[in-house]
Amino acid sequence: MSTPSPTDYELYLRVPELLRLQKPPSERACPDELLFQVVHQAAELWMKLVDHEMQLLAALLSEGRLAESTKTLRRIHKVLDLLTSSLETLYTLTPSDYMRIREVLGRGSGQESPGFKRLLAVPAEVYPHFESLLTKRHIHLIDVYRQPTVHAELFQVAEGLIDVDLRMQEWRNRHILLVYRTIGIGTPSLKGKHSELLERGLRQQFFPKLWTVRDDLYGEWSMANPSGSSYALTGTITPEPEPPVGPLPARAPKPPRRKAK
Repeated sequence: MSTPSPTDYELYLRVPELLRLQKPPSERACPDELLFQVVHQAAELWMKLVDHEMQLLAALLSEGRLAESTKTLRRIHKVLDLLTSSLETLYTLTPSDYMRIREVLGRGSGQESPGFKRLLAVPAEVYPHFESLLTKRHIHLIDVYRQPTVHAELFQVAEGLIDVDLRMQEWRNRHILLVYRTIGIGTPSLKGKHSELLERGLRQQFFPKLWTVRDDLYGEWSMANPSGSSYALTGTITPEPEPPVGPLPARAPKPPRRKAK
């Protein structure tokens, strides 16, 4: 029986080549190896798309096209959500089946993923374009946050960037929890102990200035409101008494030194 010719759909998406990228049943270490390959191969494609969209975002910001930038950020958010939720399918992988897959994985590690490396690098390539836009418009970042309705488009972009940061951190956290679920908390990988990798990852902020501006804004409010809120739900606030101001108490005289005998 002759094989039917591929359809335009199959030719456009290169479906035959795509489906040959996974091991055939006879070569799999266990049935779940197909799941393992599909999830990670799909993740590399989604990360490739995020990289592409982030570079597009940089170009849009350079041209001051804020409405399109916001739309691009929404797309990036959705893809990062897909990346995170796709990890849940690997919760069904048992530790024993993972160990069978690990035997045929060589010395490969997720830390070597080219898509992952690009996700770590591309935010630092995008943010200077946003800063340049602020400079061109003679606006400081903190002014955007002081008056978000006055600088609405810039504020939406800034918040979209911080949402990218949040989603990337959520994805990294979900991934390390998947590792814990599969091989345990204390088991070292080829790249080190997972708990140490998580701790280092949690310290990374992809858009640090967008976190710092929140500290600055709250610092201003704290200086203007040293006692916190000006009212209490339980009644009128009694101002804290001012500490007395006066001369410092005199020091007690030192005892005379004894002469050596």
